[in-house]
Amino acid sequence: SSFTDCAQQPPTPTSRSVLILGTLTAIILMTMLMGGLHVALDATAGERERGSLEPLLTVPVPREQLLYGKILAACAFMLMSLTLSVCSLALALRYVGLERLGMTENLGVVTVLELIASCAPLAPLGASLMTIVAAFTLSYREAQTYVGLILAIPTLPLIFASTLGLRPNLWLMMVPSLSQQFMVTGLMRAEPVPALDAALSVSVSLLLGVLAAYAAGRLYHREALLG
Repeated sequence: SSFTDCAQQPPTPTSRSVLILGTLTAIILMTMLMGGLHVALDATAGERERGSLEPLLTVPVPREQLLYGKILAACAFMLMSLTLSVCSLALALRYVGLERLGMTENLGVVTVLELIASCAPLAPLGASLMTIVAAFTLSYREAQTYVGLILAIPTLPLIFASTLGLRPNLWLMMVPSLSQQFMVTGLMRAEPVPALDAALSVSVSLLLGVLAAYAAGRLYHREALLG
């Protein structure tokens, strides 16, 4: 079953560890997305507000290629932020008494690399969605406001998963951010992550990121964008 009766039972070390791991996953994902937020918005809404986007889009290069470059730049910053946050988390957890929560410290070099690889496929989707939001705003400040609301979306599946005690299955592993939580939680608890689950999470996240980037490229063909 995908649901358990954890909410009806008194807190146990195991249930507390699930909530803590869910929180840590949310922090990792939010830190990653925040790492590329300002890059994605400044390269689109910021440039349009400064008046530098119009001359850039008039160069003899397909607009979508210019936009994909901006999205890749945001992804690069997201991956740097992800790497720093995971490494900092691994270092900090070495000095926390995890045994009292029914957990053991399992953040060696291999696990850290696996955590980064699990979350990294979400970066293109996040950068592309931010770029799409920026296409419909008139200023950098307005884009910042709307993207701030969108950043809350990835945390919603994490809250439901922790509260309802959801367990990974093939359908849930196709939900971005939720599938990342399942993999991060499993890795930090030294539990094996099935290859099929990992493949579904990575492939679906990357596919949605490619589709969102394509949609962003089409939006930036609109002449009204420069108005």
